[in-house]
Amino acid sequence: MDSLMSDFETFTNSWWPYIISLIISIISAIRFYVAGTYCESPVRIDGKTVIITGSSGGVGFETAKELVKRGATVILAVRNGEKGLRALERIKWINSDAKIQVKLLDVSEFSSIRNFVDQINDEYAKIDILINNAGIIRDNSKEIGKFGGNGGDTFLTNYLGPFLLTHLLLPLLKKSDNGRVINISALAHFNGKLDLDFGKNSAPLVAFADSKLALTMFTKYMAQLHNGAKITFNSVSPGLVRNTGHISNYSNLGTSFLTKFAVWPWLWLFLKTPYQGSQTVIYLAVEPKLHRVSGCYFSDCEIKEPADIVNDLTACKSLYEASCKVVECKTEDFTFTEKYETECTSKISLQK
Repeated sequence: MDSLMSDFETFTNSWWPYIISLIISIISAIRFYVAGTYCESPVRIDGKTVIITGSSGGVGFETAKELVKRGATVILAVRNGEKGLRALERIKWINSDAKIQVKLLDVSEFSSIRNFVDQINDEYAKIDILINNAGIIRDNSKEIGKFGGNGGDTFLTNYLGPFLLTHLLLPLLKKSDNGRVINISALAHFNGKLDLDFGKNSAPLVAFADSKLALTMFTKYMAQLHNGAKITFNSVSPGLVRNTGHISNYSNLGTSFLTKFAVWPWLWLFLKTPYQGSQTVIYLAVEPKLHRVSGCYFSDCEIKEPADIVNDLTACKSLYEASCKVVECKTEDFTFTEKYETECTSKISLQK
């Protein structure tokens, strides 16, 4: 016992307690900074109907869980039915009164998108919020994709699918008092370039950045086309988020135990949780003062400047027209009023 007390006194009289305290303080500061801003709005959205793609896990799941808690009817639009049902059960376990259902949707398949929209038209009189969350990074080591390569498949899921889905749902969104389309962009869009070949000859990471840029440009252009309508279009970067499937789908980080052991502590330290990544998405879905804010890029619950090309409406129009040809939209899929009058609402106006 005396020996133990002696060792303890030696420890307390050394630098180690200070070193350990410093390390804990640094880790806590990093985690606090990485977490970003939380949605502080307590607003409920009872009676609202929300569609969230890619919502069986990650940011989409956390967003669904929160919006259900706030009274919304949420449709989990998922590619994998089993994962979707497990997500539904998890939400029901937390909230037994949750208004939620699962519907199959593969946003990389145009026929699946049209079938999904047909079901929604049969069952719902309006849609209030569409959250285009589904996204992938396709690994080149996997089988060649169905759209001219794995880069093309990344574009299908991240941009062209949401492009078609949004257009097909516009009639229902316009029946809402305040329809909202929220497109999940990424910080990677700053590294993207306008690619009118839609990733057919691109490496996965390049296609991911380019597809997220395209989605952000599409958001801006739709806001201009529908200026004056009771519907808004905004994009959001959730930040760098772990447990979204992007890392494990693209690399061997999800399969190698040794790699996990070496890398995942750093991912835990420097990446957001899906809950933290969902906060700006939730803010865009529920905040009343955003009801006329359209064409903006958000991060950490604030309007931020996107990549410069996003504000180039000529480039946005070129992308839009090329996209129309690829998805083979029918004439009735396009109902818009062409106006090009307003820019993204300023931060000052949000404070009024």
